[in-house]
Amino acid sequence: MKPALVVHGGCAAVSEEEEAVREAACERAADAGWEVLLAGIGALEAVEAAILRLEDEPILNAGTGSYLQADGVARMDASIMTGDGRAGAVAQVPGLRHPIRLARYLLEQDAHVMLSGQEATQLGLKLGHESGVVATPQKIAYWQQHMTDACLKLDYQGMAEEWKHGHPRLGTVGAVALDAAGKLAAGTSTGGTGQCYPGRIGDSPIIGAGTYCSKQVGVSLTGVGERIMVLLSAKRLCDLVASGNPLEASGKAVMEEIETMATASAGLVAIGADGGIITLWDTPFMAAARREKR
Repeated sequence: MKPALVVHGGCAAVSEEEEAVREAACERAADAGWEVLLAGIGALEAVEAAILRLEDEPILNAGTGSYLQADGVARMDASIMTGDGRAGAVAQVPGLRHPIRLARYLLEQDAHVMLSGQEATQLGLKLGHESGVVATPQKIAYWQQHMTDACLKLDYQGMAEEWKHGHPRLGTVGAVALDAAGKLAAGTSTGGTGQCYPGRIGDSPIIGAGTYCSKQVGVSLTGVGERIMVLLSAKRLCDLVASGNPLEASGKAVMEEIETMATASAGLVAIGADGGIITLWDTPFMAAARREKR
């Protein structure tokens, strides 16, 4: 089996200058994951390596570059899954440089699938995972510039109405890999939606929504998490492939389902067991990079 890797840096509408910066970040992450695959190491390690790199990119919305919630705190989500059904996820974790590392740890333990909040952070620190100041000058400036009266008062109803009329910057990151042994893995990491109500959880840490992996296909999604979550879009794509549908047709069907939802937008990357790669999005731009042996 020829290895393959695809990463994404989120879908959004950005300037041409920012497009180039986001694409370069994805290329660096793809290099990190590809180096692992070329060394004969597995898909799980390659996905983690790629996402670790993405979480270190200040321009992206994950790890170091996470957007702040309305109370000025960045709370991060991440998930990772392998084709044998193992999965790990963390939700609303503050203060960890690499939330994907803790998600990987939970996958390896194969007991609890998801941990959340300060308790998850404390476990990560106990394990020796790096803490991190998740508040770049650019993301702090964005938070300050977009503080509305509803955000200042933590008025949920008012914030909900604002959200329905336009979503703050999106930008979940993710990766999918196929190794030389034919094994698949997929992962997703995010800082969530900027200016959201504290504690908001999107699709990224939800196995079956933002991330899913079977023996036939692995997928990572980005976009409006509330819509992806209720459709369980990642699992839906894998189920379509399992039913005999081609990968690209399955991906397009999932995108069409998301687009029927109000105020929805999305992007996805996926790899099939045969090494086929798809990248799909319905926003003006999605940063992505791929590696494959031909």
